[in-house]
Amino acid sequence: MILKFNGLLQMQINDIARVAEFMWQKGWAERNAGNISVNITDHIGDENRNLPAIVRIPLYHTVPELEGQFYYVTSAGSRMRDVARNPLDQGLVTRVAAGGKSIDIIAERDLPPTIELPSHLLMHQVFAQEAISHGLSVSAGRRTVFHTHPTELIALSHIKKLQNTETLTNTLYQMHSEVQMCVPRGLAWVPYEQPGSMELARASIKDLKNHRFMLWERHGVLATGTNILEVFDAVDTLNKAAQIYLYIHMLEK
Repeated sequence: MILKFNGLLQMQINDIARVAEFMWQKGWAERNAGNISVNITDHIGDENRNLPAIVRIPLYHTVPELEGQFYYVTSAGSRMRDVARNPLDQGLVTRVAAGGKSIDIIAERDLPPTIELPSHLLMHQVFAQEAISHGLSVSAGRRTVFHTHPTELIALSHIKKLQNTETLTNTLYQMHSEVQMCVPRGLAWVPYEQPGSMELARASIKDLKNHRFMLWERHGVLATGTNILEVFDAVDTLNKAAQIYLYIHMLEK
C-alpha cells in the first residue's frame, strides 16, 4: 500500500534517513550491518491507521502492550547507504496486531523485516511498560532502537580491563567531558552472545531499565532513546571518547 505522508511523518522518515547516512559515512555500517526501529504511532496520521495488511507475520513472543502501535523497521539485508537514499524501499511500516501476537506490514511493500525484529519488539515492550508505569502513553517514552558498529567502541570491547559497566563508563567519562552529559546513565557492558540471538536480546533487556546505551562485546552498540538524532549524537560522542582513549594509548607506546 502507498503511505500518505503528513508533515510529522515525513520529518520522522527524513530523520531515519539522515541517521542511516551518518552511520554509513562514519564507517559504522559495513555491508548490511546495523538495523533501526522507531515507534511512529504519533506521526502515522488517521489517514494511515486503517491501511489493510499486505502480509501478517506471527511473533514468537507476544508483546501485548504494543497492540495498535506503528513502527518503521529496516528490512532484512538492507544496507544503510540504501536506507539513507530511500527509507521505504529498504524498510517497512508495521502495525502490531490484536493481542501483540503478530505484526501487519502495511507499507510500502512485502519486505522481510530485520532478523532482529523480535528482539527490537521486546525492547519496545520494555519502553511501553516504562511509559505506562509513569502514567504516559506507550508512544510517549523511548521510541528508538538502533544497532550499529562504531569502530573504536568495538575495539574497546576487546580490552579485558574495560569489560564491565562501571570501568567502561568511568573510562569514557574521563576521556571526554561531554560524555557524562550525553550519556548520564553510562554505557552498559554486555558479554558476547551470538548476533541476532534471543540470548543477546535477553542479555540486553536486563540492562534496559538502567541504561539507554550498551556495548556488545566484539559486535557493536545498541542505542535507545526518544529522538533518533539525539540517540545518534550520543553514540557519536561515546565513540569520540573511545577514539581519544585509543590515541592516548598509542602515544604512550
